[in-house]
Amino acid sequence: MTQPEEPRRYQVFVGDQLALELRGESGILVSASAPPPLPGTAPVTHLFATAVFRMAENEGELGDLLREAADLDSFLEAVRDLGYRVETGEGL
Repeated sequence: MTQPEEPRRYQVFVGDQLALELRGESGILVSASAPPPLPGTAPVTHLFATAVFRMAENEGELGDLLREAADLDSFLEAVRDLGYRVETGEGL
């Protein structure tokens, strides 16, 4: 029996500051600027990403790109095109 493949993991940086931590699997989006969902309400989810925003000042732009992207690769390409640095790794 084979082990399920681990989702791809990324960190997105503005200069040396971490702006976003991302896993390539459907899941929740955790905001740096908004309070957590109220009890009984569902968190914000995404079809192909689980993400934690780390910088409120970039959250709007990165969130828009994530919502507009057709898939994870197109999102990563879009953030790189805007000058963000993307790092990948198993230990993230």
